[in-house]
Amino acid sequence: MNLVADFLNSGIRLSTPILFAAIASLISARAGILNLAIESKVLAGAFVGVLTAAAFGLWAGIAAAALTGALIGLLMAFAHRIGVDLVVLAIGLNILVLQLTVYLMRSYLGGVGTYAPEIDRLPEIALPLLSDLPFLDHLTARLNVLVYLALGTALAVGIYFRTRSGRHLLAVGEAPVAAAASGIPVARVQLAALVVAGAIAGVGGAFLSIGDVGLFTRNMSADRGWIGITAALLALNRPALVVPAAAVFGFASAAAIRLQSLDVPANLTQFLPQGAAFVALVLVGVHGRLRGNVARLWRDSTRIPFPFPSRSSPDKSPDASPDNPPDSHAKTPQETP
Repeated sequence: MNLVADFLNSGIRLSTPILFAAIASLISARAGILNLAIESKVLAGAFVGVLTAAAFGLWAGIAAAALTGALIGLLMAFAHRIGVDLVVLAIGLNILVLQLTVYLMRSYLGGVGTYAPEIDRLPEIALPLLSDLPFLDHLTARLNVLVYLALGTALAVGIYFRTRSGRHLLAVGEAPVAAAASGIPVARVQLAALVVAGAIAGVGGAFLSIGDVGLFTRNMSADRGWIGITAALLALNRPALVVPAAAVFGFASAAAIRLQSLDVPANLTQFLPQGAAFVALVLVGVHGRLRGNVARLWRDSTRIPFPFPSRSSPDKSPDASPDNPPDSHAKTPQETP
């Protein structure tokens, strides 16, 4: 029983950074922006977070990670405003942040692989009553404030979309021209969405470095930003589905770690998270194709007149009846002088 609880606990912790990244991708997508720079924000948040935590404390590290992600989001918003292709910019940011962290570690931190300052991890939160039960004590072990913050953020986003400003954001993403015509500041809404999404992704990076292990390693994000984007797609960019979608990848990673202890080949265990991402993308593509076919069938069906026209002669006048026969002596426009 404890093995099951430990596995669930590992899956929850591994799902947390993916959930942060998925929420960031979801917010950007619902605002009408394809945000492929989530990976760079997670990695930058992890790096800046651990540096700040080593100098000023854990909470300062979390705040610095969120600020770093927000600044990258602000940069993307400015680039979007002046017409820069955000896909190209995102690819450049992902490469830049990865190489910049390697350069800074090599030049100023005395190494390339790992930076492990003398800092403590975030303390776990013991839930009242639940932590004393035999099964739940293992399930809730090592769950810190960022784990519950990720779950709370998903809930808060779902509630926000039901508010007036949340509906404005959805309107901007679905029909920006109509939203602008109705008086909604489209550029301002998209800027706020990118900044908030960047801050959330940065906090996800802080969980990796100071929330779980207390150190930073090269490429610590390890494609969690990309997996978060995939989780958001699997959830159809809906807050109600983003938690289970992120859990799919988190528990796949937990299963891969467990299989390594059973002498399963490492190549197979490392493929599990990527394989889950591939299956998720296939399912999203199938859903989109089916949805497009249903929409096409609906459009075609609406073109069929209903009720069906009667089989009458095409030249029969609607005013013609047995009591009101058509006037055979009526003059045509050509006969009219």
